Amino acid sequence: MAYIKTRGVVVREVAAGDYDKILTVLSDELGKISVSARGVRRSGNRFSAGTQVLSYCEWVLYQGKNTYILNSCEIIHPFYEIRQDLTLLAYAAHLLEMAQDAILENQPARDPLTLLLHGLHALTNKNKNPELIIRVFSLKLVQIMGFTPYLMGCCKCGTKEIDEIYFSFEHCGFICESCHNNAGDDVLRIEPGTARALIYVICAEIREVFGFELSEEALRNFSETVDKYCGDRLEKKYCRHLFLKELQ
Repeated sequence: MAYIKTRGVVVREVAAGDYDKILTVLSDELGKISVSARGVRRSGNRFSAGTQVLSYCEWVLYQGKNTYILNSCEIIHPFYEIRQDLTLLAYAAHLLEMAQDAILENQPARDPLTLLLHGLHALTNKNKNPELIIRVFSLKLVQIMGFTPYLMGCCKCGTKEIDEIYFSFEHCGFICESCHNNAGDDVLRIEPGTARALIYVICAEIREVFGFELSEEALRNFSETVDKYCGDRLEKKYCRHLFLKELQ
């Protein structure tokens, strides 16, 4: 029996039988995989903590007929801070849902997993705004997937001299004030702070991508732009975090 070692985050757990779980794990080398974790719901099982959602572990698995089978797991980071905070858990659920949709089964996923881990760590930083974190994560993730917006000038006429910046969702990038007049209704005015933030996220390395803040006004503009752009590209509206506004 050949054992397989990989690192990954539990993004979903489903009870199976009396004491088992079926896990969805996003791993660096294997992508999205299903893992059968037998007996982990028994009291005192040594792998019970590692098989909870958000646990980042080193996994030792072997290939079963339809799923991987858990042999052992060692926790690298449990993200307890997120699990114990309902607000952070809602934002984390947003990251996990997007990552599940982006990562393919049995395909290497180092960059998406690295981005997810940095996003989860950023959520535990009380000095950072989670509303900004989830938008930065979303934009960087769609870039990794191959949907990079054009931000180096006007995507219609090519000029780099732009006084008033607009974002065209039809053309997937910045457009100038002249092209805006013939761009239809699917455009949004972009504030200077938002433009700088969009460019920063696209150009930054994953480990540095969460390293900035925005004013409330710029964050609103940034969020509106990112939410629509990512929703259009992925053909899905991600809204798990929105229930927090209903609670406020």
